[in-house]
Amino acid sequence: MDFKKIKKIYFLSFLFSLHIALSAYVNSTFLTGIISEKFVGILYTISSLVILFILSKSVNILKNFGNRRLTLTFLLFNILSLVGLISSKDPYIIGLSFVVFTATNTLVLFCIDIFIEHFGDPSKTGKTRGLYLTIINIAWMLSPLIAAYLITREGGYSAIYLLAFVMAVVMAIGLVFSVKTFEDRTYRKTPFLETFKYLKTNKHMFAIVAINFLLNFFFACMVVYTPIYLFDHLKFNWDQIGVMFAVMLVPFVMFGLPIGILIDKYHTSKRGLLKIGFIIMIISTISISFITSTSLSLWALVLFITRVGASIIETTSEIYFFSHVTDEDAYLLSIFRDMTPVAYLISPLVATIVFLFLPFKYLFIVLGIIMCLAFYFIPRLKHNHGITIPNTN
Repeated sequence: MDFKKIKKIYFLSFLFSLHIALSAYVNSTFLTGIISEKFVGILYTISSLVILFILSKSVNILKNFGNRRLTLTFLLFNILSLVGLISSKDPYIIGLSFVVFTATNTLVLFCIDIFIEHFGDPSKTGKTRGLYLTIINIAWMLSPLIAAYLITREGGYSAIYLLAFVMAVVMAIGLVFSVKTFEDRTYRKTPFLETFKYLKTNKHMFAIVAINFLLNFFFACMVVYTPIYLFDHLKFNWDQIGVMFAVMLVPFVMFGLPIGILIDKYHTSKRGLLKIGFIIMIISTISISFITSTSLSLWALVLFITRVGASIIETTSEIYFFSHVTDEDAYLLSIFRDMTPVAYLISPLVATIVFLFLPFKYLFIVLGIIMCLAFYFIPRLKHNHGITIPNTN
C-alpha cells in the first residue's frame, strides 16, 4: 500500500463527496422551483443514461486518456456545469447543467475507485474500503447542516452550488499534484457478452451487483423524494430538515470502519451482516408511511434507523465486491457502478407509477417491499475471505 498517496486520495475524496452531498438533498426541491415537478424525474433519467453510456465505454476511454487525465476532464465539465447552475435562470440551461453535474459526479467517483484500488493493499480491503467510506460519509453527515445554513441565511440554492464549485476547483488542483506519478495498468477490455457470461457463471458476483442495485434504488428514492415529502407535504423548514438529515447520516460514519475491521480481522459473515442490514432498513422504511407526527426528533430517529441498515449494507457489499476485483478490472467496476445510474433511471419511473395509484406517503411501503428481493440474492454470495481475481478469458 502506498499510504502517502492513498491519504491524499482520501482527502480529495472527502472534498469531492462534500461537494456532491451539499446539493444531493436539495437538487429536487431546487429543480421544482424552476421546472415542473413532473420533469424532475426526467432529468435524473437523462443523467443516468449519460452515465451508463460513458461507463459502457470506460475501458476504451481509460486506455486512450488514462485515469488521471480522465478524472481531470470530468472535473472540468463538472465545474462548467456548476457555472450554469449558479448563473443561469433559463430552464433549459439549468436542465442541461444539472444533467452534466449529476453525470460527472458519478464518473469522478468511478475514477477515484481506480486510484484507491491502485494504491491500496489487497490484503486489507475491509480496512481500506471501510476507512474510505467513513471519510466520505463524514462529508455526507456534515452537508445537510451546511446546506440548510446556506439556503436559509446565505443566498439560497445558488450559495450551495457556489461552494460546490469552489470544492471542485480545489479537487482538480489537488489531483494534479497528488497523482503525478500514477501509472495506469492494462485495463481489461471485455465485450459485453463475455462480461454477461462471466456474471452468469459467477453467480456470486451477479448477486453482489444486484444487491448494490437494490441499495442504490433505496438511496435514489430517499434522496429524491424524502426532501419533497418533508418540505412540501409535512411542511418542515430547511433548518429542521438539515438537522434531521445530519442525524440520519451519522450511521455511515459510525459503522464504516468497524464493519471493515470485523470482516478483515474477525471474518464476520458478510451474508449475515447483509441480512441484518436489510431487515433493519426494510422495517424502518415501511414505518415512515405510518408516521403522522411532525416531531423533529421522531423523524430524525426513524431516518437514522433506516441508515443504520443502509450503512451496514453499503460497507459490506463494497468490501465483498472489491475483495474479488483489482484496479485492472474496469469492466467489472463499471458494471458495479452502473447500478447507481440504473437505480436513478428506474426509481423515478417506479415512483411515478406508485403516485398514479397511491398517495405520496405509500411510496415508502413499496420501497420496503422491493428491498425484500435482497433475500433472494444474499444466499448466493460466497463465504470465502480471500482475493479472487476474475478471469473472463
